[in-house]
Amino acid sequence: MRLDHPNVRRDGAPIEITYDGERIPALAGETVAAALAAHGVAAYRHTRDGGRRGLYCGMGACFECLVTVDGKASQRACLTKVVEGQVVRSQPPAGTAADPLAPLVPPPDGAAPEERTPDLLVLGAGPAGLAAAEAAARRGAEVVVLDERPQSGGQYFKPLAPSHRADRPTDRQFRAGRALVDAARLAGATIIQEATVWGAHAPDEVVAVVAGRETVYRPRRLVIASGAYERPAPFAGWTLPGVMTTGAGQTLARAYRVAPGRRVVIAGNGPLNLQLACELVEGGVTVAAVLESAPRPSPAHWRALWTAVRSAPGLIGDGARYLLRLRRAGVPVLWSHGVIAAEGAAEGAERLERVRYAPLGADGAPRLAEAVSVPADALCLGYGFIPSTEIARALGCAHRLVDRHLGYLATETAEDGATSLPGVFAVGDGVDLGGSKVAQARGTLAGIAAATQLGFADTDPEQARRARTDLRRAEGFQAALWSIYQAPPPRLDTVPDEAMLCRCEEVTFGQVRAEIAAGHDSLAALKRNTRLGMGRCQGRYCAATAALLLEQATGRPRAAEQYLAPRLPAKPTPAGAFAFEKPEWGGHQRAITPNLARPLEDGPLPDQEAEILIVGGGVVGACLAYYLTQAGRDVLVVERGDTNLQASGANAGSLHVQLLSFDFGAKAEAGGGPAAATLALGPRSIALWRDLERACGADFELAVTGGLMVADSPAGMEFLRAKAALERRYGVENAIIDAAELRRLAPALSEELVGAEYAPQEGKINPLRATYAVLEQARRQGARFLRGVNVTGIAAAPAVEGGGWRVETPRCRIRAKQIINASGPWARETGRLVGIDVPVHSAPLQMIVTEPAPKLVSQLVAHADRHLSLKQAVTGGLIIGGAWTAVFDPARRFNTVARSSIEGNLWVARHVLPQIAGLHVVRAWAAMNINIDGAPIIGPVPGLPGFFNTVTSNGYTLAPVVARMTADLLLDGRTDIDPTPFLLDRFR
Repeated sequence: MRLDHPNVRRDGAPIEITYDGERIPALAGETVAAALAAHGVAAYRHTRDGGRRGLYCGMGACFECLVTVDGKASQRACLTKVVEGQVVRSQPPAGTAADPLAPLVPPPDGAAPEERTPDLLVLGAGPAGLAAAEAAARRGAEVVVLDERPQSGGQYFKPLAPSHRADRPTDRQFRAGRALVDAARLAGATIIQEATVWGAHAPDEVVAVVAGRETVYRPRRLVIASGAYERPAPFAGWTLPGVMTTGAGQTLARAYRVAPGRRVVIAGNGPLNLQLACELVEGGVTVAAVLESAPRPSPAHWRALWTAVRSAPGLIGDGARYLLRLRRAGVPVLWSHGVIAAEGAAEGAERLERVRYAPLGADGAPRLAEAVSVPADALCLGYGFIPSTEIARALGCAHRLVDRHLGYLATETAEDGATSLPGVFAVGDGVDLGGSKVAQARGTLAGIAAATQLGFADTDPEQARRARTDLRRAEGFQAALWSIYQAPPPRLDTVPDEAMLCRCEEVTFGQVRAEIAAGHDSLAALKRNTRLGMGRCQGRYCAATAALLLEQATGRPRAAEQYLAPRLPAKPTPAGAFAFEKPEWGGHQRAITPNLARPLEDGPLPDQEAEILIVGGGVVGACLAYYLTQAGRDVLVVERGDTNLQASGANAGSLHVQLLSFDFGAKAEAGGGPAAATLALGPRSIALWRDLERACGADFELAVTGGLMVADSPAGMEFLRAKAALERRYGVENAIIDAAELRRLAPALSEELVGAEYAPQEGKINPLRATYAVLEQARRQGARFLRGVNVTGIAAAPAVEGGGWRVETPRCRIRAKQIINASGPWARETGRLVGIDVPVHSAPLQMIVTEPAPKLVSQLVAHADRHLSLKQAVTGGLIIGGAWTAVFDPARRFNTVARSSIEGNLWVARHVLPQIAGLHVVRAWAAMNINIDGAPIIGPVPGLPGFFNTVTSNGYTLAPVVARMTADLLLDGRTDIDPTPFLLDRFR
């Protein structure tokens, strides 16, 4: 349904697109979402479980409105403009020769991305960003503004799309937006639309995709004005097509003159909902009800009302006019009401049909006995906002928790937007919530401050004074408005178990509650156990809800450092844009081994006693605990952070049998001998993983699909022949295959590949499932686990006390007969406590995962001459790694990705699997890997009776076998595999 307005006319040429084979009329200049909504289409992408999703946020943050456009997968309908003859599909391409994933962007030009060096880079062209750009450019700074939307103005101004024209602005909001955009341009700022910011690796290294190409900006100063997105308000059915945010409804109505539906319910908190209701009523839409969760304003609010009237009489007048207009139109405005459920015709429905709502008590609980159900084909939700702090957090700017509504992280800034990082400013609702007037005033101050730092003269000192006056007035108005519209607290306990918490990964409240009850009571543990926050929206629409749910369930207050770690890219970005070839190197690049633990608990504990103490709660510690408790031993495992949260929980899950390319030949550690000696362990360990999966009664997503190490040259094939011959001497099954056989096994791989080594025993496993399942089985067998326990001292106990070991920690003392050092990258640190050197080095590595793809490859794929590990997960995402180096940020005690490694890794991956160019990168992350000499270190330590080491590189594959061998040595003094090549003695 299209909306008419006396002062707005349709200006875009009539064109036609197709959607799932149906011809759809459209207007040039509008988005795919606007065209589909005008035609009454609400259902877009298909979920993994067979459901449908539609337009939700309307601003490109939620990634729910994905469609395939002319063969390009995962295009956001809310941002993608229509073109004559466009073919739009709700399903992604099949990834076959007949229906391939079309490249999302052109191949990169040159050997490196383009670099630009403006004085000031502004991220975001909303009120704050435009004001900052105007103020700095007026003072002579070269300013570039990057904005993701098709038009400048942000969520607040929502300018009219090119599909329509108005001879004059239809209201004050349109007029102010146009004036601000014009002022920024007139001052000399360059505004680049449809630019997706990957993220910021440093204040002077901001990476974006502009016109389909990676561009690196190296500004002298940076202003982050990334805006906010509407906060989730979960209830049963909130993922149905037709349920969207108020912002999405407003974008359709104001920018594209399209109604979100014919009969609409609007619910939430604040006056924006009244504005949307009036705009829809004026366009001929039936608004069934406006539900406001706050109580009706009363005389008790007179102070706040008076402050609001004094601060912004025009806005208060608008609010009064909205209420009067709705009353005249017969639209009920129901205060202290909220939505209970959105309902379709049946399970699996493709569109909203009814909305159930009820009065809310003072405590926020719905009075279900008074619930009402009304027909509706659209439900617009506006419950407030959450700042988009992703880039500021990735840079390491200081943040604090704001406990309002669901709670959110706010960037700590000075009045002029200066953050804790020199040269970085953050302003607007992307910092903290304050509304458009606060954003614009702070943006002006930030632009002036940045220009001043750069040495430009302040040519208009009065502008700063006016901005500060405006800021005080706007802050007073906003505080008064929040007081008037103060809603009851969110009642997550009333949300039913079947309601979705994580929209992207389809994780329900019931699943999350069950995990919390099982002891997985941190956001990081929930993420690893349920995939919450791992989808395309990267936690924007679930993390705050999950954090509050955790606080309410555990009583443990939320803290900024316990939120999900910031990951790049800030939003899914085309993989093909970042593929640049990099030089190769040998093995892993070693680094320091910092303490990365962020313990949830630090209070005192009772002193502990155990027969066997295992230091380290990763996968090796879990397997040790399993085998030792299976033998009836008393086992205590201590972990200074949380279990499975470091190297084990962040690895890619490859099950290797053949040697990696850098473990053979000239690149190999210690000449390759230790790695070769380890070959016999791989097949045994994978067999043990199968046994563990059966014993735990859990699905590890373990698949022995075979491994391919591919080559693209005759020299590479010769390398593989020599490597394969050595591996066969150690019992590894393999075969050298030619290009034709490679094509038969993996038809999606590049036609430039000339052959491969095929190792049928290789495969993959989900480390997020497997480690936790083994931990739980060990716990059922009697193992005890203590987290947040950092071992700081180990001493032998005197014989008069029965021998054994005394262990010191900040939380308790521990007595143990025997100790196993299973500290992974930190094994050297633990060894030093007993006076030995365990020559373990850490190697921060990074991994990349794409969005879910059609089935492209079954095998574990590596390369003979390049660093590469590639496999496709059960969820469809391609996991790309291969020992590309990450970096450690000492200020935050945090490993983070390096741009050069991202570029090089993606180049190799695309070279081997070309259809990667048709996918988006969803996230990249860094983890701590272990580097020894190519072989594990296991067994007892001479001269230290009762002290054992168990640490290995290639740790996930080998964890069960090294744990089994250590357990045998501890229990029986022998093992059926000769441990000699793996003992610590080999280094003497």
